[in-house]
Amino acid sequence: MPSAPFPDLTVPGTSVIGTRYADGLERQQAAVEAESDELVTLPAGLAAVSWFLGTDGETVLTLAQWTDDAAVPMAGPPRYRLYRSLVEEQETRVPGCLVTAAFDVDGPERQRAFTDAVIEAQPREGGHPGAISAHFLHSLDGSRVLVYTEWTSAEAHQEAAEAGDHDKGHELFSGTPGVRLTRGGRFHLYRALRRDPAR
Repeated sequence: MPSAPFPDLTVPGTSVIGTRYADGLERQQAAVEAESDELVTLPAGLAAVSWFLGTDGETVLTLAQWTDDAAVPMAGPPRYRLYRSLVEEQETRVPGCLVTAAFDVDGPERQRAFTDAVIEAQPREGGHPGAISAHFLHSLDGSRVLVYTEWTSAEAHQEAAEAGDHDKGHELFSGTPGVRLTRGGRFHLYRALRRDPAR
């Protein structure tokens, strides 16, 4: 596992998040290394880039965090902004696994209503001990919601799923009009680049 920290999604800005197919660990790693080698110096407006490898051995997730919207390339994966987060004030654990769920939604109003309902359904007295945080991102065009959750490990997330901790959420995912689950996955952080704060 890398020493680089998970990205901080609470930092103001725009996140560009995309996934690609790369069958097998060697191809996953090669895809990341080729892209990161091209970013010896991060362009203006780009604060950080993080690359995650899917535990399925088939996908790579890239998260680019931009501070300047004008610098974000027009073509490419969707742009997201953080809508709400769930995290304990004194949380100090280091994430070992990223779990995502992506949804197509019918417009900005549905984005907000669906996200608020998912948050309202969360347990009041803490959830699974392996869950660290959850961040809810909305695409700027109003068409997507991305649920980005940090866990201590992939095993902890699997235990929660098997224990039925996610059942209420799955009911919301499948039973809310105008919301369609498109994909999700478990990922481990492989590499990250950060802009020097002094620059």
